[in-house]
Amino acid sequence: MIPIQWKETQAFSTSVPTRFGSIVVVWQGEEAPILSRIYLPRNDCALVSQAHTDFPILEQWNDRRLLPDLISRATEAICAAAESKPAQFPFKLLRPGLQYLNSFRQTILSLEASIPFGHVSTYLELAKASGKPSAFRAVASALSHNPFPLLIPCHRVIASNGSLAGYQGGLEMKRFLLEREGVPFSSSGMVNLHLARLWHFS
Repeated sequence: MIPIQWKETQAFSTSVPTRFGSIVVVWQGEEAPILSRIYLPRNDCALVSQAHTDFPILEQWNDRRLLPDLISRATEAICAAAESKPAQFPFKLLRPGLQYLNSFRQTILSLEASIPFGHVSTYLELAKASGKPSAFRAVASALSHNPFPLLIPCHRVIASNGSLAGYQGGLEMKRFLLEREGVPFSSSGMVNLHLARLWHFS
């Protein structure tokens, strides 16, 4: 859900080409930009259409202009993450774009952002770490609406049985990212929990 005030504010977008297709990055503000949304590729036309629905006053950033530093850093991190290379983007730089979320979802995304490259966790473990161990379905919902996939690496969260569950960019993309990070899979197509590096939240 996009805040009403965002729908009434000028926003800008740029496309990041990746092996999966173009990823659309949306932000607000020129002098002090706030990263607002990242759309993973499914169909380029659908992505642009969805971006315009969410941000009616949306303008494609003119390629002749330098991207704001924050957005340039974000696109570089997205490119690295899409190639399953370690990409560090400070979570604090994402916080302004998360303020409209309730405290539970902000907590889940903050925990998720701490899972390092090459590791995985589960929806149940995230729920436990949030202090609400029975809320694993709410965790799954929070991650399915993660506004900043790749920068907040929700592809590193799987079901307790090792299945991939869901992902905004599709399960094929999720598996590719995990395999390139060295996460082992079994012949059944699920993450091998005996060999995988499971992340334990402190």
